[in-house]
Amino acid sequence: MKTKRIALVTTWFPPINGVAVSRMNAFANYLSEEFKVEVFCLGEKSEKLKKTDRLTVHFSNSNKLFEKLKSNQADNKLVHNVKTALRIALKYIIKNPLDSWKNSTIQKLKARHKEEAFDLIISSYSPQEAHLVAIEFCKEFSNVPWIADMRDEMSSNPYIDLNTKNSLKAIEEDVNKYASAITSVSKPIVDEFRQICPSVSFFEEIRNGFDHEIIFHNEKSLNNSTFNLGYFGTFYGEIKPNNFFKSLAIFKAENPGLTVKMNVFGGYNNYNIPIELKNNIIKYPKLEYTEAIVKMNEMDANVMLHPSGGRIGVYSGKLFDYISARKSILACVDKTDVAADLITEFNCGYVSDFQDVNGTVLILNQLLDDKTNERMRHANSEQIASLHRKNQVKKLAELINQLTQK
Repeated sequence: MKTKRIALVTTWFPPINGVAVSRMNAFANYLSEEFKVEVFCLGEKSEKLKKTDRLTVHFSNSNKLFEKLKSNQADNKLVHNVKTALRIALKYIIKNPLDSWKNSTIQKLKARHKEEAFDLIISSYSPQEAHLVAIEFCKEFSNVPWIADMRDEMSSNPYIDLNTKNSLKAIEEDVNKYASAITSVSKPIVDEFRQICPSVSFFEEIRNGFDHEIIFHNEKSLNNSTFNLGYFGTFYGEIKPNNFFKSLAIFKAENPGLTVKMNVFGGYNNYNIPIELKNNIIKYPKLEYTEAIVKMNEMDANVMLHPSGGRIGVYSGKLFDYISARKSILACVDKTDVAADLITEFNCGYVSDFQDVNGTVLILNQLLDDKTNERMRHANSEQIASLHRKNQVKKLAELINQLTQK
């Protein structure tokens, strides 16, 4: 039987890093176990790079000025803020910085299809250009099924301006017209797209997940003399530690004989540490992925922060990594959304509202009490295994086979 050929269109792919990159890399790697996959992505290399017999990557360039203004962990607070301001300003000058990438990718995708036909294409939003490539392809090759992967909301995002909302609505109309299926990271976002795109036939939740093979068995704290909290990742937008630091300062004052450490791995220098916590917040450089997982397992609990209200269906990529590390999660999130639901379902952590300073103090004390009495919460092995990316991508493979039945 002929091996089916899949085209994956995304701006996010190694060697760059990020949550979106991890999702697309998992799609490519695990789908290539069953299909032949060609990735059309953003990158500096002008020629295609063959990784295996079943996986080929095509790179195309974009506006290089935007690439130079990307933030990184080495930037101090001033440099970070200047880069952010310049990126915002440039968006008003260069309206579509990915136009050159989009146009080049459309040409490459169509050319490869004419050389050796694809059985199905997948594109992943955001940014919108990946879907625009797929739409242009489907206008010419309407017999090829298209899966529109939605990592985020489009026009329903509460934080975008009216012009952006209207622009995304127009793209959603084309998705509704041309897409065979829509996938997204959580059921609430999937259900939202069911309403927005009623002509699409298939919908599927494909969660993010963890992507390593490390198995941990230890359930007790590795250090009984210190209360160790970990935060892995960046602070950005409204995701800032200000409220959590207030809670941590109160908790520290209530437990004067306890050594408290908040270990921040890889965060940008875009936040302030209160004077009373200057010796308790320790910054570290970003770790390689498996090193980070091992370090998560050395913490008493790992901290997750996400504002309440506004957006729905937000798990956050770090949640799955935290669960896989088999240690408790201290989550200051929307208590009515999916992250809180999953933590409660797996009984693997402690949840308070992002804005609730006193509520977070309560769960910090509960966490300390459970540590002292050796009853820390964590997911079991079966629950952890269900969140591996390869098991999520299996659902995508099943959808592909359904859409490509002859």
